[in-house]
Amino acid sequence: MAYRITKKARVFQYAYEAGRSSLKAALFLFVVFSLFLETGMAFGAAPFVNGFPAAEDFFPIGVWLQSPARAPLYKSIGINTFVGLWQGPTEEQLKALAQQGMFAVAMQNDVGLKSPFNHVIKGWIDADEPDNAQPIGLGLYGSCIPAAKVSQRFLEMKANDGTRPVMVTFGEGIANESWYGRGPCTGDHGYYATASKHADVLGFDIYPVGTPVREVKEKLEYVARGVSKLEQLAGGNKKVWNAIEASVLDAQHPLSPKELRTEVWMSLIHGSSGIVYFVHELSPFREDAIFAHPELVSEVASTNKLIQELAPVLNSPSLPREADITAAVPIAVMAKRKDGALYVFAVSMRNEGTAAHFQFSSIGDNNAEVIGESRSVAIRAGAMEDRFEGYSVHIYRIALDSRG
Repeated sequence: MAYRITKKARVFQYAYEAGRSSLKAALFLFVVFSLFLETGMAFGAAPFVNGFPAAEDFFPIGVWLQSPARAPLYKSIGINTFVGLWQGPTEEQLKALAQQGMFAVAMQNDVGLKSPFNHVIKGWIDADEPDNAQPIGLGLYGSCIPAAKVSQRFLEMKANDGTRPVMVTFGEGIANESWYGRGPCTGDHGYYATASKHADVLGFDIYPVGTPVREVKEKLEYVARGVSKLEQLAGGNKKVWNAIEASVLDAQHPLSPKELRTEVWMSLIHGSSGIVYFVHELSPFREDAIFAHPELVSEVASTNKLIQELAPVLNSPSLPREADITAAVPIAVMAKRKDGALYVFAVSMRNEGTAAHFQFSSIGDNNAEVIGESRSVAIRAGAMEDRFEGYSVHIYRIALDSRG
């Protein structure tokens, strides 16, 4: 590709594309309210007419800012969505994705609004990481994009097209309150509620293995922390996605397949309903750097395969009181019931091994199949014991009888 990305290893941020036109807020509100009356959909409502499939067996799995010419490669490892199209969308990009049956979340422009291939666009995205300090030239950074301006931009996008969701992607400040990459906006935590008010999908990125930030380094739980913060902002009315590191951003600590897998499931267990892989490497820059690491390609492919197999389960309601867990190390749990079985997803939140005691509210004696591990664990009188290594994941399937 004949481009270089402006996101730096120490700030992980892209430049904001300036020069957009703006309308008066009153006009935005009038147009959007008219769309509401016409379509009967409020902000955050789903499904959107031209949004992602509402089928229970679909789960969005994306890759960040890649050339659509590589769509066959990504499709082969379970990616179904391109998030961000460099200097696009263009007709060529949309056509390439359409030929592979891939979806896109793209910046909104005339091509995206009018192209005969725009059926592949399932959502709109605007400036990446508006909460971070923005580049002002000569390697210098100014302030963040004002939250009210971000929110206003979403109203403008919705006025142009209310049939697709609008996505905001924040930087790591949503998870790390002291993140210095926000410049003078550091510590302004009220920013996020205002900036995300009119977005339908809330996203963020943090890369704890590859980051140089000391307080985050090697602490995978920051992924969960950010997802939980966005879940609070979403209030049950918006989707939450997040980016997962899937390349080597720190040569001294290469991302391992286990770390990648744990970050993905930590994200899903805490409420993420969409995953986006960040596969760039920055020094030297390579857009599709994941393919330089066969072990990461294999892990992404197998993880994506399992996500798609479990999509009907993941898309079903969670049961917050179904499974309690006691352990010396925090273990996060998500329980769901689907097709005559209880599924329990559990992840260790620290890099320490521990024994864990599960207590189920509606199960007596049974057995739990541990998916992907070729073993099962006995449940007696509703109790189950299992072992977790540091930052590890277990997914249990418990077949229920006709009374379960």
